[in-house]
Amino acid sequence: MSSLWMIAGNAGHALAAALLASLAILTSRRAGRTRDGQILVVALALTALWSLRHALAGVLSLAFLSDGVAETVRNGAWLAVMGTYLYRSQGNWNLHRGRSLVFMALGLLLVVQLGFDLLVGEGAPLNEGLLPVFKSSWLLRCVFALGALVALHGLSGQRDHPAVARQQAWVGAALAFMWAYDFNHYILAWLTHGEVLSIGPMRGFVMALLAAMLAVALRTDGTRSVAISRAALTRLISLGILVLYMLVVVLAATLSSELSAPLGRVAQFAVLFALAVSVLALLPSASLRSWLRVEISKHLFAHRYDYRALWLRFAATVADSTEDEAPLDTRVTRAIAEAIEAPAAALYLSDSDGRLMRNIMWAWPDQIDLPCDFDPNLSARLRETGWIVDVATDWSQFGTMLPGWMHRSPHAWAIAPLIHRDQLVGAILLAAPPGRRPLDWEDLDVLRVVCGEAAALISEARGRIALAEAQRFDEFNRRFAFMLHDLKNLVSQMSLLASNAQRHADNPAFREDMVLTLHETAGRMTELLQRLGRPDSTVDADATSLMLGPWVRELAPGWAAGLGLVEVEGDVLQPARADAEGLARALGHLVRNAIEASPAGRQVRIVLEAQESAARIHVIDGGSGMSPAFVRDELFRPFSSTKPNGFGLGAHEARLLVQAMGGSLEVESAEGQGTCFTIRLPFADRLAPIPHFAQPARKTG
Repeated sequence: MSSLWMIAGNAGHALAAALLASLAILTSRRAGRTRDGQILVVALALTALWSLRHALAGVLSLAFLSDGVAETVRNGAWLAVMGTYLYRSQGNWNLHRGRSLVFMALGLLLVVQLGFDLLVGEGAPLNEGLLPVFKSSWLLRCVFALGALVALHGLSGQRDHPAVARQQAWVGAALAFMWAYDFNHYILAWLTHGEVLSIGPMRGFVMALLAAMLAVALRTDGTRSVAISRAALTRLISLGILVLYMLVVVLAATLSSELSAPLGRVAQFAVLFALAVSVLALLPSASLRSWLRVEISKHLFAHRYDYRALWLRFAATVADSTEDEAPLDTRVTRAIAEAIEAPAAALYLSDSDGRLMRNIMWAWPDQIDLPCDFDPNLSARLRETGWIVDVATDWSQFGTMLPGWMHRSPHAWAIAPLIHRDQLVGAILLAAPPGRRPLDWEDLDVLRVVCGEAAALISEARGRIALAEAQRFDEFNRRFAFMLHDLKNLVSQMSLLASNAQRHADNPAFREDMVLTLHETAGRMTELLQRLGRPDSTVDADATSLMLGPWVRELAPGWAAGLGLVEVEGDVLQPARADAEGLARALGHLVRNAIEASPAGRQVRIVLEAQESAARIHVIDGGSGMSPAFVRDELFRPFSSTKPNGFGLGAHEARLLVQAMGGSLEVESAEGQGTCFTIRLPFADRLAPIPHFAQPARKTG
């Protein structure tokens, strides 16, 4: 072994011993009064003494592989530190059963290891007679190191105390580094029967680095960040991979040397040849180097973007509609551009044919004439792949689908698709930031997230617009259906009047009722024409005070089809709150249905009465009645009718009209006993709030 290498290893241990001893002294001053602090001070002091023993190994002529009691005690001290950390994070010793078993097994291993240490003796030389004992001791140390690494998992559990959690994480990382090296050190010693003494001095560098990590943890509360450039870290990792490769080569060569000749030589040559070929094949790979750079940047460095601030800014921009009442498309375009630090952007949205048409230009230079649409092939490609196009880098793949000016322009930078549920909602063209840097993995991740959210917002806005249009069409269709139903009733009434005129034309009473019916019909038809140009009155009734008795008696002849088949009984002396036009339409539906349901010549009774705090209008017929199932499931359901030419809207519209003015419509019917519809209206001095809208009444069952 080179004396220079030995001196370097001893120097590393000396540095580690000095640092650890200093940390022990400083920690004792700050936290030495607590039990946890005392255990930590003991662990630091014992580790410092162990490193000092190695630093003096050259003077004392001690072997590196026979650390003996000192290393076992060091491991026990740090195991105790781990226990205190876990007790602090979980609040008691009722740990998970698996973790408890690991700690018990590690403690038992230390006891057994101590027995081997006492049997071998401190600093005993390695010889053939003691080799089995040494190998057993090395194997035990490997098992302990592996178990300790398992126990370190989840060490930092102080979520309510971030500073303590960071400190514990640094301590855990330092211990993981120490025990990981111990495992590799002793497994190599066990495999090579102790013939790897040349790697012993490396522990000095390991302990020096461990001491530095513990200093960061204990003297800065774990909050101090270590800054290192991406290039330097990439080279360090590359060097580490190379060292690992050399260790694999040495291990493979050592293992293959155990084989008998000439098979051993052939195996050695084959292994070395395979490893050399693999290295020569992988090192020139640009994709491998690119993957390594991305993984190092993604997992070992702080990100370029502050994602919390980015997302808050994106959400605030999208939600902010105060600035000149900017539409959603403009806010989304600006939010995406600001998220990716692009100075300008243009939003293209898909039309009904799937083409990307220009919709919004935000802060784009006026001298640039952007295309009104994109190539359909580009739309199809973006829809299929979801690819974010870097104009400069991906021109070879997309150049035939993009305008030629983009390749020459210093502004065109990237095209990102807006995809929602596998549908291409649109795409956004982004202007290049100063310096025109190429898109990297962070830019792509940010674009995928914000463009996905923007696509969802635009799709939801389109859905709301489509729903509003559908609601307007539904309202129009509903109004038209009600009007068609009224028109059908008027035609039926006129047809009945015409057929009765041939038989009762000489009856003065019939002629008088006929004139009233004609006036009523003409007024209803005029009112139907007026309703075509105004909103449906079933939605917002204009309720006023109404004396029901005189009002009903005045309208009743018009409902009787000139035959005097309607009889009004009773009266209500107190005005009710009602919309005259809506109530007339509702009673008209109910009375005509009652006349059609009653036998020929049978009168329909309209009974007025005051009960409690409301006026009641009963429409009673002498028909065959309805079953409870029909009343429950069919009566008020639109477009459900038992008449051959009926629309099934009379009872439905009557109920909507009554509910719109704050009243209610009830029905009592039994098969063979007729039907009674009851309209309940509040009195004018007991005003009830009128609902803003009335939903169609539906029964379940």
